Amino acid sequence: MSKDNMAVLIIAAGYSSRMHDFKPLLPLGKTKALKRLIQTYQKHGIKHIYVVTGHNQEEILKELKDDDVAIVYNEKYDNGMFSSIQKGLSMMSEAIEAFYMQPVDIPLVKVESLERLYNAYKSGHKGLIYPIFLGRKGHPPLIDIKYKNSILVSDGEGGLKQVLEAFKDDALHVSVCDQSVMMDMDTFEDYGALVAYEALGVPNEKECLAILEQNEVDEHIIKHTQAVGKIVLRLLDKISKCNLNFDKNELLAAALLHDISRKEKNHAFVGAQKLRLMGYKKVGDIIETHMDIDVDMNQPLNENELLFLADKLVSEDEVCGFEERFEKARIKCKDNLEALENINKRVQATRNIIRKIENLTRKVFSYG
Repeated sequence: MSKDNMAVLIIAAGYSSRMHDFKPLLPLGKTKALKRLIQTYQKHGIKHIYVVTGHNQEEILKELKDDDVAIVYNEKYDNGMFSSIQKGLSMMSEAIEAFYMQPVDIPLVKVESLERLYNAYKSGHKGLIYPIFLGRKGHPPLIDIKYKNSILVSDGEGGLKQVLEAFKDDALHVSVCDQSVMMDMDTFEDYGALVAYEALGVPNEKECLAILEQNEVDEHIIKHTQAVGKIVLRLLDKISKCNLNFDKNELLAAALLHDISRKEKNHAFVGAQKLRLMGYKKVGDIIETHMDIDVDMNQPLNENELLFLADKLVSEDEVCGFEERFEKARIKCKDNLEALENINKRVQATRNIIRKIENLTRKVFSYG
């Protein structure tokens, strides 16, 4: 089906009582929560955007005066969210075939997650599509319009969840790599967590695990990447007083994802390309050189070199030191001259990176 026949129902009618501030207009990055959602759905290609208002409607009208959205006022907003869902649905165009039900207090859902839901729905097998993050159901659900009447005639007992529970056999759970589908802002502490998440700019540790699982990375490889992640953090701690402006979160994400394509030929390059396509260009750039790297001793230590070194200090999921790891590789490739030459280049690169760290810290390098 075409996105031209799809809609999103953004519920922004509540009191925000636990937040003690008006959630739709709270800032997130360079914009506000409600505006952020509208922009996300526009990027996803949704033209029919319905915003259900109630409390503080005038403020929302002022905020959205230049936006091409349909504003639906729910006079009974104090009856709770389900009444706003019913009001918005009752005003929806007859041409709509499916809609996302989007609470305004879950504002950071990613376009990539919406695309996964849409593609699952487009397959035509199920009428209720839910995002799942590491086994937990999140928002927004994508709902076929065939359930419109069931929602409209409900007395609201148990909310939308109770209505849709009757149709669970028509539901599909779709894994996403996006923790924000689970992150609301009911309280000020929740909002603080969203602000920190927004500022991160790279996948966090849980999202890295979800990305690896979605790419069907074997468990022993995941354990290896986690061990490399721990070594990266130790290396960062060693050079913490050396005035190098490295992004800890960026490097940790690169460590956790560096073997995302390990089962494929030229896996460093292939993995880097995957991460770039996901919008994580810098993480991809760091990953691309984790197998082979040119070390310029006249240039400052960089992130690529740290990841390369961390990877060479871990065999499977155990810290072993690069000498032991490369000796195993030499034995394995003893009859392959080209492979042995590559191993020797990696050994020299590893030693050069260690020299850089020793020059910075003025200490003998140790690991483990």
